Amino acid sequence: GLARSETAPKKQKKNPWIIAAACLILLVIGGTALWLTREDGGAENDPLALDDNATMGVLPGIDVAERQAQLQEQLDEGMIAFSINTSPVFATGGSEGNRMLENPANNAKLLVGEIYIDATQELVYQSKAIPTGAYIENARLDKVLEPGEYPATVYFKAYREEDHSFIGQAGAAIKITVLS
Repeated sequence: GLARSETAPKKQKKNPWIIAAACLILLVIGGTALWLTREDGGAENDPLALDDNATMGVLPGIDVAERQAQLQEQLDEGMIAFSINTSPVFATGGSEGNRMLENPANNAKLLVGEIYIDATQELVYQSKAIPTGAYIENARLDKVLEPGEYPATVYFKAYREEDHSFIGQAGAAIKITVLS
């Protein structure tokens, strides 16, 4: 399924989407989401190259009117919103899969997606910076995997647009399937 995620703020907001987001991702992916947002002193100041595989717009299959309603409220800097396919499928270990990484327009921060295989903690995919209001629909893994199913964790690292300093990260559990 497609998980839409935002870390929920402590104070109550008018928009019920933000309040219910933490519960929603648990229902959508049927597992636990790891909320690892943390503040960093900005040790990462190197410019981030934008991912040339990113497409501006809303992910295919997303209700545009619903997404527009969600975008009415700009997220606080400490909140990280993202969407990802929680069960991407790859025909072969070296082919493209339906990754569907999205940085919603209300995020107001650059996102870098990283995928680690749970059993080995091996980094198998790292995007370049995904600008706000853009998505990566299909992409190859950086490492060729043998056929099988791989429980994995995706982390989205957030950076300020103006100076590329690190804000924090959020993550979610996914399952990668390689068919042959």
